[in-house]
Amino acid sequence: MTLNLSDLDELAQRVRNNHSKDYLKEAIVSYRAGAYRAALIATWISVCVDIIEKIRELSSSGDAAAKAIEDRLNAINPNDPNAMLAFEREILDIACEELQLISTIEKSHLERLKDDRNVCAHPTFSIDGSQFTPVAELARAYIVQASNYLLIQVPVKGKVIIERLFELINEQSFPEDEEKAFTILSSDNYLGRARESSVRNLTIILLKRLFRDDKGISPELLNQICASLGAIGRIYPQIYNEVVQGKLSQMLGQATDKQLKRAFPFLAKRYETWGKIEEAVKVRMEGLLQNMSVNELISYKVTALAAIDNNINITYQLIIKTLEVSDQSKLLSSTSSLVFREHVVRLFLDSRSFDSAEYRGINIVLPNSQYLREEDIKTILHDVFNNEKWNINQILNAGGIDQFFAQFYIDTKIILSNHSVIWNEFWDKVIDKGHTYITLREQMELDGLIEKEPEPVEEDEDDFPPF
Repeated sequence: MTLNLSDLDELAQRVRNNHSKDYLKEAIVSYRAGAYRAALIATWISVCVDIIEKIRELSSSGDAAAKAIEDRLNAINPNDPNAMLAFEREILDIACEELQLISTIEKSHLERLKDDRNVCAHPTFSIDGSQFTPVAELARAYIVQASNYLLIQVPVKGKVIIERLFELINEQSFPEDEEKAFTILSSDNYLGRARESSVRNLTIILLKRLFRDDKGISPELLNQICASLGAIGRIYPQIYNEVVQGKLSQMLGQATDKQLKRAFPFLAKRYETWGKIEEAVKVRMEGLLQNMSVNELISYKVTALAAIDNNINITYQLIIKTLEVSDQSKLLSSTSSLVFREHVVRLFLDSRSFDSAEYRGINIVLPNSQYLREEDIKTILHDVFNNEKWNINQILNAGGIDQFFAQFYIDTKIILSNHSVIWNEFWDKVIDKGHTYITLREQMELDGLIEKEPEPVEEDEDDFPPF
């Protein structure tokens, strides 16, 4: 078994405050000399000095609680040992409960240091005259604990860092992109050196803002919170998973319908949490989905979740089919997605007016062309000739349809295995129907699919006899 012992000299170099560092170095010298009582005493003094210096540092930065404690310190008369001892007895409570410089567990360890220091610094008055002698391992452990828990740490209060980060995440300047959020939050100024309790509490607060808060939430803020949670999951994966496992399903279970609807865009961003949600919550979400208006389907980004979850997609496909044609058109033009593939083809071919054909072609087919399969494109180019509403083809005769076909020709190049053959067949039918799409012709001429029309010959005036 390999023992990984902390390097004491390295720890001493990392101590932030010079006064604390001097006492810790004295503790290390005493430890190496075998003076373990002296090592404990010097270590405890370094802890006290460090907390006092951090109180002053926080106070100077505008921390109200630290300012009040500093005022208590300044009011102590240097010739009043009782007042100084009273403050020393409270110093760990102050560091833990009032300033959150240390956790409850860290406080308990340092309490043992304080108790052992008291025994080392005062005679025990035992009958046989024996005195407490700490072993080397205990003295070393206290030096390491004092350094890691307190001396090398930045003086940032748990509550302050949480409040500051929550405000930062709510700012317009905070990114919606997870990678950028990670760059910010992983900095030592934010979560890079935060305590586990701070990370845990911030994660809980962010989830509460989403699913327990009745205040409205903009799509931008939701994206910022999701990006933040993703960054936290990368920086502190164990803490993130523990909080999500223990809190998310409970919050969703207690959420109102309005709050639960936020789970759709959240899960689309943070799909890794889907498996941690109870079935009862998923059943409620399915019920919500079936009763959403088209505006809600768009606003809550249901399409994005349906694209990555098959169960949601099955329900979503049935809902799309039941929508009015105008609502289908509105939904399909709101975003592009593989989810819409079959509906895109059907809706376009079923265009019943020139305007709807042009709108659906430009705003629905083209944005979704990347998700179409080869058979979908063939269907469009073949069945477009069968649109004979009101005894006239509403698609082929629509204004602006030339520009649509030209762009559709370009977009389908990487999809069709026999692109030139299919489009040549389409072009022949277009000519037979008496249509001349100039923009599409130019694209096909550039690729050499059809011959370029000859330029009209201008007759020379000299070829005509004079009057």
